[in-house]
Amino acid sequence: MKLIFFSVFYFVAVIIIAHFFVPPEYNWLQHTVSDLAAQGLQYQWIMQLGFIGFGLLLNISFILKFVAAKKVFYPDVLIMLYGLAVLLSGFFSAATFLEGVSYAIQEDKLHSLFAQAAGVFFSVGILSYLIVSPDPKEKLIHTIFLTLVMGTSMVFGLEENGVIHLGKGLIQRTLYLVSFIWLLVSQYWSFRTLLVWR
Repeated sequence: MKLIFFSVFYFVAVIIIAHFFVPPEYNWLQHTVSDLAAQGLQYQWIMQLGFIGFGLLLNISFILKFVAAKKVFYPDVLIMLYGLAVLLSGFFSAATFLEGVSYAIQEDKLHSLFAQAAGVFFSVGILSYLIVSPDPKEKLIHTIFLTLVMGTSMVFGLEENGVIHLGKGLIQRTLYLVSFIWLLVSQYWSFRTLLVWR
């Protein structure tokens, strides 16, 4: 359980640190976390280590959880796939936001592919928790967070398509906040349940 908390803390810490190493053109309200590791940035590796480290730590924490419980909690496998997708996204950088700087289109597409896969796995993971949870109160919480995650994702899509103008960076960071809160709360409940079952 502590490692899951640490993985989230690590990721948030790296995001904060990476802001100190981006050029002045970066605006956190308009630019995404992926832009912190965009192609052409001198210190893009900082945020890349954030993606890779978070995915690695998250998956290790679930493996240790399964070993301690002596069983696999299958909704967690979807969250592990989420972590794996985040990890893989760190090996490929998004297109640069700097004018006049060339970038590899294929690498940008791969980053987007893994980032989108992470979102899908995470949403399905919440849905799986909702389905298997025996507690009506927990089901309600999972429903609320699933609605928030999917709703925020839809707002992000509208922003990307120019339908609204709230700022991609702001919307994405809100999505991260909601996701991390659910991850920590759900894992607290999950660990508690698994300890009772042992």
